[in-house]
This record gives sequence, structure tokens and C-alpha cells, in this order.
Amino acid sequence: MLISSSLGANESAFASARIYLEALDAASGLLIDTNEDTIGRVLQAISLACDAKAAAVYRHRVDEQVALLTAVWLDDSMRVSQDGLEELSEFDYSAYSSFYEELGAGLILVQPISELMASMRALMGCLDIGHFVAVPLLSGSDLIGFIVLLTDAPLRDRPQLEARLLSTLANFLSLAFLKQETEDRLRANEMRLKTLVGATEDMVFEIDEVGVIVNLWSTHPAMPQAVLVGMALERALPRDMAWSFRQALPKVLKSGRLEQVEFTIPRLDGTIYFIGRLEAVPSADGVGTHAVALVRDVTDLMREEAGRQVMAQTLNLLEEAIIDLTPDGRLAATSAAWGKLRGLSREEQGRDQSKSLIDLAVGEDVSQLSKALVGVAETGDPVTQRFRLMSETAEPMWVEARLIAIRDGNSQVVSLRGVLRDVTVAYMNERHIMKLALYDGLTGLPNRVMLDDLLHQSIARARRNNSKVALGFIDLDHFKQINDAFGHQAGDRTLVTIAKQLKSVLREEDVLARWGGDEFVVLIPDIEEVSTLGYITERLREIARQGIVLDGIETRPTISIGMAIFPDNAETGEELMSAADSTMYHAKSAGRNNVQFYGDIMHLKSLSREHMAIQTRLNAAVLDNELQVFYQPIVHALTGEVSSVEALVRWHDDASGWVTPSVFIPMAERLGLIQEMSEQVLVQSLGRLKNWRDRGLKQRLAINVSRNLLFSPRLLQTLLELISQYSLRPDDIIIEITESLALTDYSRQSKQLRELHKAGFRIAIDDFGTGYSSLSQLHDMPIDLLKVDISFTARLNTQSGRRIMQAIVQMGQALGLEVVVEGVESLDMARFLQGLGVEKMQGFYFSEAVPAGVCELMMQLGMQSKL
Repeated sequence: MLISSSLGANESAFASARIYLEALDAASGLLIDTNEDTIGRVLQAISLACDAKAAAVYRHRVDEQVALLTAVWLDDSMRVSQDGLEELSEFDYSAYSSFYEELGAGLILVQPISELMASMRALMGCLDIGHFVAVPLLSGSDLIGFIVLLTDAPLRDRPQLEARLLSTLANFLSLAFLKQETEDRLRANEMRLKTLVGATEDMVFEIDEVGVIVNLWSTHPAMPQAVLVGMALERALPRDMAWSFRQALPKVLKSGRLEQVEFTIPRLDGTIYFIGRLEAVPSADGVGTHAVALVRDVTDLMREEAGRQVMAQTLNLLEEAIIDLTPDGRLAATSAAWGKLRGLSREEQGRDQSKSLIDLAVGEDVSQLSKALVGVAETGDPVTQRFRLMSETAEPMWVEARLIAIRDGNSQVVSLRGVLRDVTVAYMNERHIMKLALYDGLTGLPNRVMLDDLLHQSIARARRNNSKVALGFIDLDHFKQINDAFGHQAGDRTLVTIAKQLKSVLREEDVLARWGGDEFVVLIPDIEEVSTLGYITERLREIARQGIVLDGIETRPTISIGMAIFPDNAETGEELMSAADSTMYHAKSAGRNNVQFYGDIMHLKSLSREHMAIQTRLNAAVLDNELQVFYQPIVHALTGEVSSVEALVRWHDDASGWVTPSVFIPMAERLGLIQEMSEQVLVQSLGRLKNWRDRGLKQRLAINVSRNLLFSPRLLQTLLELISQYSLRPDDIIIEITESLALTDYSRQSKQLRELHKAGFRIAIDDFGTGYSSLSQLHDMPIDLLKVDISFTARLNTQSGRRIMQAIVQMGQALGLEVVVEGVESLDMARFLQGLGVEKMQGFYFSEAVPAGVCELMMQLGMQSKL
């Protein structure tokens, strides 16, 4: 019995040993592969060897207080829900501090669940087991996890062999995990290296001592796409590249210093330029020295540099001078054209370096240029400034400077850059045109436009100084008889002589202007005593009666004068002109050759009462939407086709009949009705344009925009909403604004016009030539059309008038603008304008403003018969 018992014990021991060996064999595979399946098989082998129903591995990082379930094996008899497994997926050491300390000491824990702490019993309660074994996983002396074996068998004494088995298996598993982490880190580092190298867009490879490529991290599209590792430089790389690196390799290996090479690779789409760097590094086995090559494609940089050189050469060919300034306005660099502007030779041009640009300006232009430089340096906004520049060889010339600020990465102004061009000729022509636009071509006196501006200035000054302004209309009596008897040339000589005589008795600050025909206007500002006006007007009347000899016959013309005073007789410039005009007609009706004052004529005041009545009826007409819109065709100068139509407001008053726009539009402006009137015209004309579009007519609609409407911040939104309502496009509409209005608050209106133009509306400057715009302003304004004022068309019967018109047309064409001439009243005018290349014409010769139905017929048939 004893022998039998001993044999049975030996057989049991051998069986256990076999099971342990099988478990060790399975665990050895962990050193090759540590995936979840392999760990699961090891856990199964351990469980069979240790008579466990379940086994699990928990892992954590050193010094972390939470272990995560890495792998688990369950016997078929174990029934654990998914919720149960999720509850066991994390093991928080902070709740089981003694457990953590014992495992960290390298102890294997073998305990029944009933002896565990209450918190751990609750954790294990979801499993139908009675005992567990916990085996630490150590990396040196650091705890990196543990193995848990669970069993429902009674606790028995574990053999010594089993404890060794568990310790050995735990060591296998720890080594496997450490190996896996090391490999993961190596793969991550390799991936980061490849990503980093790839992100540089450079070619990077390693060469051994004999010039064989041993590693390749990234390549270049121009290189061979074959496997280059293991190939000599001459076989792997293009000839020039291989030769360059072959020459540099011995130097690098000997000195250990970095060497740089340059080479090119010719291709069908152009040569590629490279810079290569070669640097010595230890070989992987630590025995010898290798070299790492970095190859960078610098083709774009080379082409950019070549482009900059070409640009610099091109700038030197231009007439415009390019200058760089320090922030305080001193010259830092100049192009070749600067020498031409300054009258310097190429050798002398360097003398201007470090000079202040302000010191090279002339006279009153110094302060304006100084303000411009300070402004662009402070705000950074581009500035255009005209000034006279000193020349070493000639008179100062007018230049136009476009200045911008150059900023660094911190938005600080580090320099100024300017483009300067000679605008002397353009400036003189502009001044000549301005003079023609503001002065009468026959007498040289100020015209209506200039008078209007001077009158408003005088009234504004009178308001400030509590003084008075007198305005007198002067009419030459029986001037028609002179024209009929002696001809128009004699009449012109008479007007010139009378103008000189009248001007000779006026003060320097007084203004004599030609109103038109045989009418003059005298403006007497800054009056302290009204009593002096009687003396002045009598001197005017007497000087006009001095004899004028015409074709050997002496004539003594007389004049009639009507005077009005601000603020005694009127509150505005327009009212003052109206009062003086009415008084002059009273003087003529009183027998001519006399002077009348508005304040002395009582019945003229009754005209003001009638004026008030008309204003009242106009107010009612606007409120009741009784205004009408007529349309005047704009005709193509070559084809006779109607290219567009201008919408013009008309008013028929039941009491006064048709009231001229020159009367009721100023009234509407004074009454604050102009914006409402403009909106009514806009709605009516857009509705009519929609009907014309439905009938297949393609002509554009020109709409005049009032001051109030242009200043409205909702103008663009209102227009877009209306054209959308009528299914129209912005390109269907031409926005017309007068030249003087466009220049009021120029920067603000320029922004408003740019927004309109950007939205697709076409912009026209109306009454061109009556304002004060410069060529630079016209160039900067977002406009498409110039409408030449009727006052220029009226002077086409004179040689100077024809020259002015030619200059204006050529200027508009040079600016790329479409030119429309207003006031065409005869075939001769139309033929002359055709010869100048005028594209569009408008005027009574073609048609006055007519109702929509009549205009529609003209749009359909055209006006070829008029040309």
C-alpha cells in the first residue's frame, strides 16, 4: 500500500510538472509576440496549471495609481456579464493601499475572498469564486502590473514548484511587456523621424565610408524611384549629384566638419537647382564613421531671385522713381529714375542718400509733404501727394508721390516706400482746363461755377463776422442792337471792353463775373455800411457809359443793375441771386440805365409770397406722389441707337402749369423733400425699366442721385432691394452724381462710390468740368462715364471752346472712361463731336425729356436719321 501510494504521488507530481512545463512553453512565446491572443493562451495555461477558473492581467505605468485590465481568460463554467467585466476593467490602488504595497514588495498573495477588505470583496462579488492569487509584475523593483488567478476550490497549500512557476511566468510576462514598450517606442521614434524628414520636403540619406547608401529616409520626385539602399552613389544618383557628394565625402569623414555642395538636374520642364549638406555621424555599429546627406530643392528660390533681379532692372527702365525712406522721411535707397527727376548723373545720385525728402520740396509744398509723411507713418494707409521737387539742372518740377508704409512682424513701421512720377505737363494742363472751367473764355472773368463758390464763401464769412454781402445783376441795355448792326465780333469786343471798365472801379476783394450773354454779376463782400453801395453802383453805371468805337462809330452803352443784400433781403446764396435777378428785370422795365435795390421795391416781396405758395403745393405734390418721370435718350454717336435713357423728374402744378426743375428742385432741397422725391423717381423709373425689359429692350437707365441720398448709409442696401424686387441687375443702372457732389467729403464719397461700383452699378460723373476735380482724383474714383457739362457744348462755336472740348474728350479716353456730351443742339455740333471720337451724345437735337411711351418708341426705332 505504501509503494502504491508513493507511486500515485509521483505520478501526480509528474502530471503537475508536465502542466507547468506546458505553461512555461506557452509563456516563452510572449517574447516573440505579445498580442492579446498570445497573452490569453498563457493565462489559460497558467489557470490549468494552478487549477484556476479565471485569470487576468492588469498593467499600469510606474507610479500610476490605476491598473487597467489588459487580457482575461474565463473557464466555460464562469458566467460573467459584460457589465461585470466593465466593472473589473479598472483597478484603483488608492482604495487598496495594502494590496499595492504587498505586490510592490514582490509578494505573491494567496487569500480567500472572505478575508479580503470589504471594498475588494464587493469588487469580486460579481464572480462566483472563493479564492484568488495575485502575482506581481516587476520591472526591476518597480511594480508595472499583476496577474490575478481566481478559483472556487478550497484554499490548499500551494507547492513550491507552483510558486516558482508563477514567478517565472510573471518574469516572462514583465519582460514581454517591456520588450513591447521598447519596440513601440522605437517604432514611434522611427515614425516621428520619417514624418519629420518628410515634412521638410528634403531628400535625406546616409552614406558609408566607401560611398554606398545604407539608409534612405526621404527622396525627391526628380530622383530615381528604384530602391537606392545598398547602391553606390554613382549608380543610385544623377551624375552631377553623385560627383558632388563623392568629392565632398572624404573631406567630411576626415575633418568631421559639414560640407555644402551645389548641383543641378536638367529636366524637360526646366532645370532643378539643389543645395546639399553632408555631415559626419557615427555608424550604427559604432565601429566606423558615416555621413548623412540632406538635399534641398532651391529651384523656387533661384527663380524668385532671378525674378527680383529682372524686376529691379525693369524698374530702372521706368520713368517713375522708386524710393525707400526711413520712418522719419530720409532717403535710404533710390532707383535710376530718381536721378532723372533730380537732374543728377548716375555718379552724383548717391549724394542724396540720407537727405530728408522734405528738404527737397519747394515753398508751401513742404508742410503738405511733411503732413503726408507723418500720416502714412502713423496710420499705415497709402497716401498720394503732389509737390514741387527741386532739380539740380532746371526749375522745380511737379511730381506725384504714392507713399506706403512697410511694417515688420510686430506691425511696426520700419520704412516708407514711394513711387514718384513727373506730372508737370499734366498739372499745367489740368490747371489750364480748370481755368477754362472756372473762367469765362471771352472776358477772362469768373463764370457761374466760380461765382457760386465765392458767393457761398462770402455768406459764410458774413455769418461769422456779422457783416453783409451785396450781389448785383448787371444787364447791358440794347446789346442785341450792337450785334445786329456791327456783328457778333463787335459784340464780343463790346463785352470785353465793358468787363474791363466795370472791373476797374471795383475793390480788389470785389468780384465781377460773367453770367452769360450780355449779363454780368458783381459780388461785394464784407460790407460794413450799406450806404456805400449807392456810390459803388453809380460808378459802375457811369463807367459803362464811356464811349466805345465800333467800325469808326462811337457808341455809349448803358447798363441796368439790380442789387440785393444778405441778410436783409435773403437768407441763402440762391435766394440772394433770385432777389437780385428779379430786381434787375425791374430796373430794365423801369426804363433801363438805372440801379434798383430789392429793399426799395415792395411788389417784389409779393413775389416771395407766391414763391411760398408754390413751395406749399410742391410739398403736397411730393406727399401725394404726383411727380412724373420723363426720359431723355442718350444716343450712340456712330450708330444712332439709343444706348441708355436718363430719368428726369417733372412737375405739373394745377395753378402754375409745368414748373421748371431749376425752380422746384432747389425748393425741394430747402424743404427737405429731395430724398423723398429721389426715392419716388427711383421707384417709378425702375418699374418702367422692368416693363421695358419684359418687352425685350436692353437700354440702361441713368438715375441722378441727390446729395441727401448719396450721403445715406442705406443707399446701397436700398438700391439692391429695389432691383431685386423688379428682377433687375445692378449693371442695368447708371448712378449719376454731379462732379461737385462727388468731391464733397471726398474720402467718404469715394468709399460709398466704391461700394456701389463693387456691387455692379455703373457710375457716371455728371456736369463734368464744373467742379474742381484733379486728374489724380478722377483716376482714383471708381467711375465708368464722364458726362461733359452743357456749358462746354455751348462754346463749340468758338475756337477756344472746341479746344477745351477736345482736351476733355482726350482726357476721358486716356483714363479709359466712356464720354457722354450733354447739350447737343444741332447737327453741326453732333458732327464735330463725332470727329473727336465722342461715343455718346445727349441733347435737344435728338430729343428733350419725353414721357415713357414716346421714349420707348425712340428706343425701338433708334435715331439714325439724326446723324
